[in-house]
Amino acid sequence: RSNVCGDGYRIEGALLKSYPYSKRESYLPYEDCYMTFKARRSDNQIRIRILSLDLNDIHNGINCLDSLRFYKSVYITKQDKLETVECGQLTEDERFHVISPTGIVTAHFSTDGGNVSGLGFKVVLTAFRNPNKTHPCDLNNEEFLCRSRECISSVLLCDGVPHCLDGSDELPDRSCVSKSLNIESKNPTTIPTTTSKRQHWRGIVIAAFLLIILVVFILFMVYLICRRCVRPPMPLTNHSKKNYATMLNSSKTGPKTTTTTHVVIQNDKTGKHLDDDYNVL
Repeated sequence: RSNVCGDGYRIEGALLKSYPYSKRESYLPYEDCYMTFKARRSDNQIRIRILSLDLNDIHNGINCLDSLRFYKSVYITKQDKLETVECGQLTEDERFHVISPTGIVTAHFSTDGGNVSGLGFKVVLTAFRNPNKTHPCDLNNEEFLCRSRECISSVLLCDGVPHCLDGSDELPDRSCVSKSLNIESKNPTTIPTTTSKRQHWRGIVIAAFLLIILVVFILFMVYLICRRCVRPPMPLTNHSKKNYATMLNSSKTGPKTTTTTHVVIQNDKTGKHLDDDYNVL
């Protein structure tokens, strides 16, 4: 797509696909996209392996209106053009591949404005080298020896894309297991991934949110307690108590005096007093 066209990339391997590469849609018209790839290691070549090619071909491979071309340099020249199938149909079973000996590949995808039909393309680029007795595959330098006797970067193991010609980098055997063991031996701690980082930050955000809620709750409770502390006392009704002597007569003991407490309610407006039976005193 236009957001990747015109750029250059240093690679160990790459998977190129036309957009949208869907069985329900064909590739787009008016495409004119250039991309240049260079092997990350200076002694590596780049293999171009076409897994799928389905571009409109109305001239039987001659003067393709929609085409995918490859060059072995950053320049789009006839001398640097690699001999590949530019349009028509190819499948992975045909195992078509070509090598850029310079370690540089420029891909050019172009379509005209006419009728476009087809799935598009899917291409694998792999940086590799052929080992020898003086320079075998260096496992300590993150190289992997394919069963097809070529060295590729070990970072390409088990990535879902066949980079070895025989696909031995994707077999679910000791190759993939050795990669995971090698990573664990180099770094015994958990290797952070994008997903784990997101989960880490998500946990921090949730913890901060809960902490804010707790602080707000504590402040609210302190406010309620302090409000009760500073609330003025409720005014009391003006009551006064007066003691009155009550005479108790007994045939045996004679008159006896006890003290009875009577509550007297004072009327502030009239100055009069009321006893317990609300009689004016």
